[in-house]
Amino acid sequence: MNALLLTLILTADPTEFSGTAMKVVDAGTIRIQPEGERKWRTIKLIGVDAPVKSTRDVEGQEPWGARAQQFLSLIVTRKKVRVEYDVLRFADMEETESYGYVWLDDRLLNEEVLKAGHALLAVKNENVKYHDRFALASKEAQREKRGIWDPTDPLPESPEAFKAKVIVEPPPPETALTKWQEGCVIGNRKSKVFHVAGGRYYDGMKLSKDAIFFATVAEAEKAGYKKSLR
Repeated sequence: MNALLLTLILTADPTEFSGTAMKVVDAGTIRIQPEGERKWRTIKLIGVDAPVKSTRDVEGQEPWGARAQQFLSLIVTRKKVRVEYDVLRFADMEETESYGYVWLDDRLLNEEVLKAGHALLAVKNENVKYHDRFALASKEAQREKRGIWDPTDPLPESPEAFKAKVIVEPPPPETALTKWQEGCVIGNRKSKVFHVAGGRYYDGMKLSKDAIFFATVAEAEKAGYKKSLR
């Protein structure tokens, strides 16, 4: 087989990558800088439903969110890690976030967060390669009453329930269309990126719950959206 062709096959859709953990956003999200790259990648830990951490602008589930974030941050920040993918890789259509398993040497950090009682076990898609390990880790945390499972200071509601209660969608810009129209521009409310007809994600975005429609590129840009690179 041609050496160049073999290289393309092996690198076109890699199943893992190595890099440095630069920032722990919360106990379920790590920003990692791959080796040889300048741009960070945001990795969502498969199987982990972490308490929402408060930010300057958004109320979170405290003190559980901060405790969980600090636990993972102390373990992994500025350390060399390996990210392993499963069946479903991307967490959104813009590919700005990826689902993954994060390894620190032989330690699977998804599992360690659950075992320490800093998150709920989450199964939301077909990424179940280590589900049995994660289930045992979560049961151990519950049995030992660790972290959010401490009966004297329990997490009052799941992160999913908390987000549904406090996150309210902002009203659409006045320039937005009420529905899709032939040739219109489609924006993604979540990523603030817009797509034009013929783009890679244009057709898929039509039915997305995050879709917002504009008559022109100028109106999308005026509303704060940036053009997709794909």
